[in-house]
Amino acid sequence: MKRILACAAALLILLPVMALAETEMLFQYKTSIKPIAGTGYFTMASKEDNTLGLFRTNGQQILPYGYAAVDYLGDDYFSACKDMNALNGKALVRSDGTQAGEMKYAGFTVFNRYWVAAYTVQEEQAAKGDVTINKVAYLYDQVDLYYFGNGTAELAASFTYDEYANAAVHGDYIAIQDREGKVSVYDSAFQPVAVELKAFNSPMFAVKDYQIQSLLTGEILADGYSEVKETVLADRTLIQATHLYWDGTKLVDLLDMDGSPVMTGDYQIVTLTDRYAVVTDMDKNQGLFSLDEQKLIVPCVYTSIVAVKTDVDPYVHNGYVCVEKDGKYGFVSAATGEETVAPKYSKSVVTLIGCVLAYNNADGSMMLVAGDGTVTTVEDAMAVATRGDGYLVAAKRNGFVGLVDWHGNEILPFIHNKDIVVTDDSRAIIRTSTGLQIDALAR
Repeated sequence: MKRILACAAALLILLPVMALAETEMLFQYKTSIKPIAGTGYFTMASKEDNTLGLFRTNGQQILPYGYAAVDYLGDDYFSACKDMNALNGKALVRSDGTQAGEMKYAGFTVFNRYWVAAYTVQEEQAAKGDVTINKVAYLYDQVDLYYFGNGTAELAASFTYDEYANAAVHGDYIAIQDREGKVSVYDSAFQPVAVELKAFNSPMFAVKDYQIQSLLTGEILADGYSEVKETVLADRTLIQATHLYWDGTKLVDLLDMDGSPVMTGDYQIVTLTDRYAVVTDMDKNQGLFSLDEQKLIVPCVYTSIVAVKTDVDPYVHNGYVCVEKDGKYGFVSAATGEETVAPKYSKSVVTLIGCVLAYNNADGSMMLVAGDGTVTTVEDAMAVATRGDGYLVAAKRNGFVGLVDWHGNEILPFIHNKDIVVTDDSRAIIRTSTGLQIDALAR
């Protein structure tokens, strides 16, 4: 009888898998499909020679097969090589497939979405080098500076070892420091501009008599501030302008490079990302400020705003923000700022999956608390660690894996004997029951 049941289970695994609702099979019977954390991209290996190609989670090819390694550099840039043993053998690739220069570089410095330095290194190892590769120090040989602001990879300038030691972006400008410490500043067309900086990373602004003055134009941009510094984000540079109060409290406003306000109020900045600032008020309660909307989308009434590292967006997941108050989790709508789930679920008990809190009951059932407040019991199931924004949750029943949505509706039946991988952008899944395949999701 046991043998009959075992055979039946094996046949069940071999049966065609129920089609996903509103999905499109992109690739099937592949030897390797690996999502790139924090992005909506994945690498896939060729069945012919096992080389890698780069793809979006909608199936669009960014790089053809033929690469030995593809690595994410940040801000939509990738490094790709065909020979992993070549010291100077990498290419710089943008997410649209644009390749900068030849496959000749040892590495890259991504300043933001517009400026990237690509460098070759000298073959000899150094006691103290400019970069460390595989735990070995090397000196720069040549540094090529690329500008991508016009939609193409433009080689702005090339530098020898003596001409380039460090660089920093300042809005549309870039400062280059040579080996003797001299700093030169250039605009986006790489024309020199007349401004003196003490160091390559010194701000292009100064505070005089509590006024912020541009060192480039001499213009007064704002007043009432005691300190100023710049913060480079993926697609912009912001001025952090500090108010100093009589009791020593320092509160920060964010300004554009022309002095226009982006964030004002009685805040201190805890964390600043490309789209959000986690801030505290005078009572040290945290909230979330949207840089795009230029408003506080989560009020400052929580112990912390919880960052999730398995989603492309660290703070807003399927429209909801996870908040913590006194060791307990809840959710706030990013659209309305209203609390949709009161912070009453102990963070030591629940598993946070983007916009969902999951926990297992003693009777073997799984509870899902969705960001919109929906609470669902999924019978005879246990949550499995899932990436993405939480709209899809992997679970296990009777030893087999399936997928449910954030409200517990079954999306994939529980017949998979290996884990199902949800991409970080929650736009595709990878599964193995029909051979390694990736399916795009209609969201």
